[in-house]
Amino acid sequence: MHTNTPFPEVTDRRQRYLGEFLVNSGYQVILAETAPELDVEAAGYEEAAEKVLVLLPIPAPPTLLSRLKERLTAKHIVLGGNLPKDFIDFCNDSQITCIDYFKNPAIAIENAVATAEGAICQAIQASEINLHQSQVLVIGFGKCGEILADKLNGLKCHVSISTRNPVAKSRAKSYGYQLLEEEDYSKFNILFNTAPAMVLPPAVIDKLQNDAVIIDIASSPGGTDFNYCLQKGITAKHCPGIPGKYSPKTSAKILFDQIQNQLKELY
Repeated sequence: MHTNTPFPEVTDRRQRYLGEFLVNSGYQVILAETAPELDVEAAGYEEAAEKVLVLLPIPAPPTLLSRLKERLTAKHIVLGGNLPKDFIDFCNDSQITCIDYFKNPAIAIENAVATAEGAICQAIQASEINLHQSQVLVIGFGKCGEILADKLNGLKCHVSISTRNPVAKSRAKSYGYQLLEEEDYSKFNILFNTAPAMVLPPAVIDKLQNDAVIIDIASSPGGTDFNYCLQKGITAKHCPGIPGKYSPKTSAKILFDQIQNQLKELY
């Protein structure tokens, strides 16, 4: 019986909410961020169950993963997102079950909604103009880019898309979005990057308006030369892990709903 809910505050609040959902469903749960030693008794359990869920922050710091490698056993089920290959390989070699949320396409799509809303919130806070009628560029037209563009279009932004993928270009055109032409970056008030590659180097940044805003939601290290933006006085914000900051409870519920069948197969 768990005696320590609600869970303590953590940097990624999705862990806490997901932990509470899982405990209420009868699982034993340890938040790795607050209990990296995986001490079952300290976590509030009288004894370990057959399986114990270990919840990781997203992303999980390398130092935490290193400590966990010394403590994890086959009785643990590790839950995390965007886990590095070396850690997944370690779990596989050690016969430790590991669930990466973002390998599930349904989670990736639903998570993109929360990411888009948070990115727009960041843009509103950072920009000195309304989003309404502003010139906006979305770089990348995958799951996040497509949903983000749709929400920006609903706010009456003039949305342009930059993508190298021919199929994505056709999809963007079918929505009625403009495609970036001749690298004309100078007209944009706000740029959202979703691509995990250096797509906003100094040569592009030099073409931007002085009051342009960049919101980069790509995974670390992002796709923007942030040091050069600082030198130029361009506002550029790297915003990974947005769902954990802006809608942690909703995001945790998405994770909880989608991993139920996987967990049932493991018990």
